[in-house]
Parts: sequence; structure tokens; C-alpha cells
Amino acid sequence: MRALRVLFVENDAALLGLLAVSLRAHPAIDSVITASSSSEAFAENISMVDVALLDVGLGSHSLSGIELGLELRARNSNIGIVLYSQLISASFTDSLPQDSGYGWSMIQKSADLSIDYLVNVLNSTAKGLNIIDPKVRLNAAAVATTGGLSALTAKQRQIMALAASGLDAVEIANQLGFAPVTIRQDLSKVYKVLVPNPKPGTDLRTTAVLNYLRESRSTEFNV
Repeated sequence: MRALRVLFVENDAALLGLLAVSLRAHPAIDSVITASSSSEAFAENISMVDVALLDVGLGSHSLSGIELGLELRARNSNIGIVLYSQLISASFTDSLPQDSGYGWSMIQKSADLSIDYLVNVLNSTAKGLNIIDPKVRLNAAAVATTGGLSALTAKQRQIMALAASGLDAVEIANQLGFAPVTIRQDLSKVYKVLVPNPKPGTDLRTTAVLNYLRESRSTEFNV
């Protein structure tokens, strides 16, 4: 079996360097392309990449890992996507289009992550499987639902549905017929509802999207 060609996107320079070295040393890995933001990732030739390992929170000047994964899949329909974060909802794959729901995996970012385990997840995802780290499932179950969706207006729900599909404020404004500044103001209000007590360093957009997706799925199951 041919060794894997990996795209690794992480905005923590130290972690990016250390994990890239470990991956490159693994016999199952052929090559690792590294990037610290979505713009750097888009500058690379991903046509021959088998799987992308993406941190979810890539900073305010980058697409989130979720948004980046959707765009990478649009550019290379065969690429596997592994989301790598301390905060990720196991129900995210349920919201993907039916023809795009394959080859998406999620693993918990932790100091004790085994390289062999990570490579196994990358390999399985490159083959089109969906792997959900058991720690992700446990963390998702432990998060108390806030009922935040009920506090959003119909317009704000529309905005979050489009944001969850990967659109930025300008494109959301184009689709809904509002000025971009209006959409940004609504997003700020939504963040306060869906992420009421953010910790320092929290990526508000990513966290709000994850909470929106989790609560949307919960509401569907309880109807």
C-alpha cells in the first residue's frame, strides 16, 4: 500500500513543527505539507494529497478548520478530512451533504496523542471512513446544552445555517440581501448567545457554529 501524503494545518508553530516531524518519521507517511492558515493551505497543490489534518481554530485571519475542510473537499473530492481540536461536536458529520459525508473524522487534541493512533485515523479517513475519537463523544455528552437556539431570531438562525455551511459574512449578506455590516452585527449578537462564557483564546465563530450544529441536531432528535 502506498504511504500517505498529508496536509497538516495548525496555527501553533511549535505544535505544527513537532507533530510534522513525528508524522514524517512514521513509515506509513510518504510526505507532510504544513501550513499555519487557510491561505497558506490554499497556496499548496492539494491534488495529490490523500488526507488533511486540520486544527479547528486557526485564528481570526483564517477560515476555521471546518470551513477549510469543506473548501478542500470542494477542490479535491477524494481528500480525507481529519478535524483536530479540543472542542468539536461528534454530530458535525450529520450536517454534511449526503454526497460529502464520507471521509470526515474527528480526534481530540491532547498531549498524550499516540502517533500510531493518529496515523491509523489518517489512513482510515483517506479510505473514506468516518472515525470519531471516543474522547470527542465523551466531551460532547458532557457539554450541557444551553437552549441558545430558542433565543435567536429567525434571521439569526438563517445566518448561522449559512455560516455553518462555510460562508463568510459577505457571501451570507449577498444571499440574504443585507449589508455585510448588518450580518456582522447579527453574528456578534449570536456569538453572545451561543458562546455566553468564552474562555481566553476561544475562536467565537468556530465555537458558535459547533454549538449551533449540536443544538440543531438535538432539536431534530427531540421533535
